[in-house]
Amino acid sequence: MSEDAGLGGFSDNIDDVKSEFKLLVRNGNFMKLFWGQLISSSGDWLTTLALISLVYGLTGSSLAVGGMVAFRVVPALFSGPIAAHITDRVDRRKLMIGCDISRGIVILLAPFMTRVWAVYVLVFFLEGISIVWLAARDASIPNLVDKEQLTMANSLSMATTYGVIPLAAILFSLITVPSPLTKLFIDGGFFAEHPTALAFFIDALTFFIAAVFFYRMHLLSPKDHLDMEQTPKFAESLTYAIRHPFTRSLMLGVAVGCMGGGSLYAVGIGYVKEVIGAQSDAAFGLLMALFGLGMIAGVVALQVLVHREEKPWMLRMSLLVLGGIMIGMSFVHVAALAYVLAGFFGAAFGILFVIAVTMMQERVEDADRGKAFAAFHVVSRIFLVVGAGVAGAIAGIFDVHTLNVFGISYTVYGISVALFVAGVLIASVSVVPLGDKKERVRDYFAREKPDSVPKSSDA
Repeated sequence: MSEDAGLGGFSDNIDDVKSEFKLLVRNGNFMKLFWGQLISSSGDWLTTLALISLVYGLTGSSLAVGGMVAFRVVPALFSGPIAAHITDRVDRRKLMIGCDISRGIVILLAPFMTRVWAVYVLVFFLEGISIVWLAARDASIPNLVDKEQLTMANSLSMATTYGVIPLAAILFSLITVPSPLTKLFIDGGFFAEHPTALAFFIDALTFFIAAVFFYRMHLLSPKDHLDMEQTPKFAESLTYAIRHPFTRSLMLGVAVGCMGGGSLYAVGIGYVKEVIGAQSDAAFGLLMALFGLGMIAGVVALQVLVHREEKPWMLRMSLLVLGGIMIGMSFVHVAALAYVLAGFFGAAFGILFVIAVTMMQERVEDADRGKAFAAFHVVSRIFLVVGAGVAGAIAGIFDVHTLNVFGISYTVYGISVALFVAGVLIASVSVVPLGDKKERVRDYFAREKPDSVPKSSDA
């Protein structure tokens, strides 16, 4: 192929992306979902920061804060089975509305929590409801957009989830740090005793506003296209992800990818301080900021790449890149290079998630999609925490050692060992069959699926 033809093909892909984006923006139902997510996600990250501040203020303990973050995985074990059973049996639009109203009411109670155990209970209910909401949302997107637009729709959903973190951080600073803007609200009143209360109230408001957007969205109910007498029983809903070969194989890739993300999260601050020698916590903030920016860059680049390569191949390549970057970071002691690698890590992580979600939406029938995504979000949360725990344990066990190789002293950090082990694990999964049998997985990748349920018309 000539250079002009190659450039022409790339230009055609860019034009296709622009056309798909315009069509997506004109889809009134999807945009209602988009704006609802964007608003509620901003409040959600605001609450995450406020909860950390609240727990630390009540206990003065970083361990209690870490415990709260780790505790957020526990509700998934209880609400995941519930989500698996109901998201394919009830009207998903009403389910999302109910979840957001419930989350708004729960978060209104947060300013009045005076014991750390009470905050943990609140987090339990908040996270449990969120699992149900996420399963309903991801199962609904294929009924709002055309199959060709799923990758872009999922990318925009991820952007609403992670792209608002900087905005939430700035807003949290504005409403909690004394300033002329907040002085009128804080001095001598309720907010003086509860400095995080305003953040919680704003988050509750974002949930209620999001519920209004979802109320105005038109979305088919499972009853409109599913024989309810044939819906699975509760036990069958719980085991669906394990019994379905394709879903099971995809979960393996998601699980190890999340372990990598959890590992970087757990040892990241130690990495920037001990391994690359940074003197400030701001260095860790920069590392995580570049990780977030890399995720956004990755899902943007995916809009072009997805037209050029097959999704299963890209899924494996993203795992291979994730593992390779973690192995590379384990040997890197230079700050600038570590930051660059963090950005590429974020890009590969974002691509992995979007590809996995899109493949599941494309290949799992609507009648089973809620169960599949309930399992997806439970697995991703569990293995984020597992990855963080394993990485922290490895880093603690190996600590810091000095090796002499051919007369040259080399310092080996336990943190670097943790990153290396996680990287090898992730990379190894990218080169093995994702499922019981290679032939079965190949059949699932190649199988022509029937046309999906007719999309809802714009409201």
